[in-house]
Amino acid sequence: MTPAGRTWIGVDWGTTHRRAWCFVDGVLRGRADDDQGLLKAAPHFADALAALRQRLAAPDDATVVMAGMVGSASGWQEVPYLDAGRPLADWAQALVPVAGAPGCYIVPGCRWREDGEGAASGAVDVMRGEETQLLGAWRLAPRDGWTVLPGTHSKWVRLQGGAVQRLHTYLSGELHALLSGGGTLAPLLRAAADTDPLARPEVFALGVQAAGQAALSRALFGLRARVVTGALDAAASGAYLSGLLLGAEWHEAAAWSPADEAPVQLIGSPALCRLHARCAELLGRRTVTLDIEAVQMAAWQALGAADARP
Repeated sequence: MTPAGRTWIGVDWGTTHRRAWCFVDGVLRGRADDDQGLLKAAPHFADALAALRQRLAAPDDATVVMAGMVGSASGWQEVPYLDAGRPLADWAQALVPVAGAPGCYIVPGCRWREDGEGAASGAVDVMRGEETQLLGAWRLAPRDGWTVLPGTHSKWVRLQGGAVQRLHTYLSGELHALLSGGGTLAPLLRAAADTDPLARPEVFALGVQAAGQAALSRALFGLRARVVTGALDAAASGAYLSGLLLGAEWHEAAAWSPADEAPVQLIGSPALCRLHARCAELLGRRTVTLDIEAVQMAAWQALGAADARP
């Protein structure tokens, strides 16, 4: 438990966004969300944190626990990955002090290697920030099986006994942004009328189906072909693209996640979780969605505990 009178801040510091929670006596007293991710904050992370403290009305001596890309090579201070297979609870005991910033700590990322082998002989994957949410989810409701954390880089994580057994990352969100911002498909996507792919459920479902019928690069060009031949209205291209990208994840997941397994756990923004839940439903899979705020709160309660600091 957090000691009486102690103030501490949990920060999810990503590439483009930053979210923070301020606790006093273990009770949430303030929240902040902004666009001060590492792309904007670098290299002035200390100043960015000072401004955040001021917004949260937190004292200068408040303990700060940070997770996410702030601990990457391009962040405030590079923090090593811990190997998957260790209990998630170990992350709360392995916080790394930030040099020159007393009372500030960064949560290590997680590195997974297939069968314990290196990248030259087996698959390897990493995550930063999501391990924190997995810790919170495990504290709320311990369960083995697959968890999906959708986002810019969608993470599929298999937990076993409170440890990461497998990890697969998909650049679905990043691909969506890149394809929408430039290239062959961008003009079509700018014509998309709906920002919510589920506003055109039949088109989203068509994209999910197409993702299982061809390699992703071929299926993506198929979107353009459909529009220029009149088979698909350009206004519906956004829904089709979302179906393709998420469908690619779920179709591949069928190879290592049988449909009769326990429901896949979803942790993320409500909008993205709804898309994944619908995609799963179309493919005969079951899902359960956790409240992201409750998950994050549970994670900070674990990471901000008095005995979590080195």
